[in-house]
Amino acid sequence: MGKRFLSAIVALSIFAALFVSCASKSPEPGPQTFDDNFRMFYEIYVRSYSDSNGDGIGDIQGLISKMDYLHARPGEDDTMSLGIDAVWLMPIFTSPSEHKYDVTDYYTIDPTYGTMDDFDQMLKEFHQRRIRVILDMVVNHTSSEHPWFTQAVEALNSGKDSPYLNYYNFTKEPWYFGMTEEDIIAQQEKEAERIAEAKKNGETVEPVDITTQTDGFTPVPGNEDGWYYESRFWSGMPDLNLDNPDVIRELKDIMRFWIDKGVDGYRLDACTSFYTGNLKKNVAFLQTVVDYCKSVNPDFYLVGEVWSDTWTITQYYKSGIDSIFNFDCSFSGPYAGLLNNLTKNKRGGKLSGRLETVFTDMRNANLNAIDAPFLSNHDTPRAATYLKASSDRKLAASLYQMLPGNCFIYYGEEIGMSEGWKNDSEKRLPIMWSADENGNDIIPPKDGGRAGSPYFGVYEQLVQPDSLLRHYKRLLNIKKYNPEIQRAEVVSACDVGNYNVAAYTCAYENAAVMVLHNLTPTVKHVNLREAGYETFSEVSGFVIADDYVEEEAHRAYIKDYEYEVPEVKAGASPLVYVNGEITLPPKSTVILRSHEKANSTFITTTLPPYVTPTDLVTPTDLVTPSDAA
Repeated sequence: MGKRFLSAIVALSIFAALFVSCASKSPEPGPQTFDDNFRMFYEIYVRSYSDSNGDGIGDIQGLISKMDYLHARPGEDDTMSLGIDAVWLMPIFTSPSEHKYDVTDYYTIDPTYGTMDDFDQMLKEFHQRRIRVILDMVVNHTSSEHPWFTQAVEALNSGKDSPYLNYYNFTKEPWYFGMTEEDIIAQQEKEAERIAEAKKNGETVEPVDITTQTDGFTPVPGNEDGWYYESRFWSGMPDLNLDNPDVIRELKDIMRFWIDKGVDGYRLDACTSFYTGNLKKNVAFLQTVVDYCKSVNPDFYLVGEVWSDTWTITQYYKSGIDSIFNFDCSFSGPYAGLLNNLTKNKRGGKLSGRLETVFTDMRNANLNAIDAPFLSNHDTPRAATYLKASSDRKLAASLYQMLPGNCFIYYGEEIGMSEGWKNDSEKRLPIMWSADENGNDIIPPKDGGRAGSPYFGVYEQLVQPDSLLRHYKRLLNIKKYNPEIQRAEVVSACDVGNYNVAAYTCAYENAAVMVLHNLTPTVKHVNLREAGYETFSEVSGFVIADDYVEEEAHRAYIKDYEYEVPEVKAGASPLVYVNGEITLPPKSTVILRSHEKANSTFITTTLPPYVTPTDLVTPTDLVTPSDAA
């Protein structure tokens, strides 16, 4: 037995003794399970996940073959599983495109992905693993190749009548589309004022020719009468007329079909585009969708895409929807992403304060709302594209996975895949299963390339103790043992006297935990007794984002059961918690449990509109004067 191994065992023994002696014992061994809509989600682009038939395109059978990686069957060994319990499948309906957000048939599976029998088998396999499945549901538009649209265009060009003419938004005056008479008058007055002001200043300006304002509309193909159709995304995606009761009936039939199939929820695409520029009508239509789905299945889960600021997202929660993606929190929000900034500027106090405000506003709008934080998705580059240091990637994972609500992992995020910025294809590259296999030789989407990963692929990282993937596994385990984090009913920011440490409490069913993040590359000391938080005396979870894992000594004991945590290498500072004073290793996250009963009743209040702090935009000094010690 080598000296290095002996020293590792000694270090582990000392570390474990410190850990157990300085924290009270828990009476609740093992993770807790719940049958609710709080889930750990994983977003999958089927085309880029796993290919079963050698045609270079990912498919449903390929996905089935990789299910054990997502979650083992009940009672089976989960060592080689990530541990998620819900998946969001990007569009799988029949479509002419790679991304499939332009649907031609909502009732069939795209043949490149498989058959309905494949889908039924997949759903059964997921449910056997207690994994819930939500589908991407696109109700704002169809494909321009959808029979509804082709028949409408044919009727318009031939002068014949067709019920499908009113399924889409056809107009000869796209520049006035959606505007009331008052809106038109106001626009004309504004233009007149602009010209008058220029003339007053001795300037010459050209009047705006409003008939040239056709953005978001496309000329009807083959039509010579000046007809346009609304197409906010591109010409291949004509917008549906959501004011038409027949369209609503069609959409309800489609949603009912898949609910009856057994799917557990929908991700609703492009919620801000239902009625572009009309928040009130968008929220009203969203409520129609929510109410209908809940009438069929009260436990059905709905999460919406509202790519906007936090105040706007809060308004959409008034529809009664379960969740809305937290774009401000991601790495590509309007302010460059909260987590991106925090990872770089280390101002932990900002996370705590902002989290409490956003959570409170969200719950005031919808008492049952569940936040949906994420780092990246299919429309944004993955975090590894921004963060080059592996420790920063782990820290970013710790920050968002320890937030309340349903965190969404974009496939490949957990192994540090990185990509280019040019187009959507580069954000949807094949997952790297291993350094040699590289996604079962899936052909990258058009205009894509090959993904990069700092620790190779999934299989290598599953057995590498200090990998990003193993870090994700630890984070998911911590949430299983501490349901207060994900299911928080009350969230409170904590001032622990150190601006580089993010601290907040999560209360659920009269129990509470405190989350502490040291965002800096140096040791931080926090006196919880002086800060008034001495009741949080039991260590209930611990991860280190820095690469301090000792391979031979990788397990320590917490509570009355074995719990995997990273051991620090010789010379690095371990976690020490004695008499209310805690020493946080660099870039570490600690969960502390309170031994007192907590108030977990949310009290609705009236709050002023939320405004994003401007000082999050520009990184500031890492250490404040009061924190210099």
